[in-house]
Amino acid sequence: MKKLSTKTVVLIGLLAALVAIGTLLIQIPIPKGYIHIGDSLVYLSGIVLGPVYGAFAAGIGSMIADFLSGYTIYAPATLLIKALDAFLAGWIFKAFYHRGQSLARLTGAYIVAFIAGGVCMIGGYLVYEYFLYGFAQAVAGVPYNMTQAIGGGIVGYPLLIAFKKANLLKPLNLDEIDTYSDKDRK
Repeated sequence: MKKLSTKTVVLIGLLAALVAIGTLLIQIPIPKGYIHIGDSLVYLSGIVLGPVYGAFAAGIGSMIADFLSGYTIYAPATLLIKALDAFLAGWIFKAFYHRGQSLARLTGAYIVAFIAGGVCMIGGYLVYEYFLYGFAQAVAGVPYNMTQAIGGGIVGYPLLIAFKKANLLKPLNLDEIDTYSDKDRK
């Protein structure tokens, strides 16, 4: 069975913490929730860590932020919605952009990735709020979620460029298997 390397666990934890901090740092209250910049880090988690590990970091970090902000009723849905959001963003970005391609290609891949993730987030909260509050109130929340998704995409783009310049978009080899067996650790 594959083991996660220390590097992988640390990066997942670091991105989860950054997502939580980004979500908690600047909050604009709205009816039934808040708008924040954490979505930019949700998208980047999927892009930098890849779809699976990025989904884990984004879901956990966003859920922690909901707990710490007093929106515990949203925490279970947030875990799933933000994880799927990051998974889609990471998967789509990986499909459309490969290291060394042009800035235009990077930009296009990011736009498609954050739109797909944003649509997932908007739809996920629409369904969840439908069951909590009913159809009318769920639909009333859509413009706020759209603002959050678009804002996250806009804030995330300069961060993506910074990550590219820092050479952080290279493959991180997160699937590496721990090279020490249990008997070697004695």
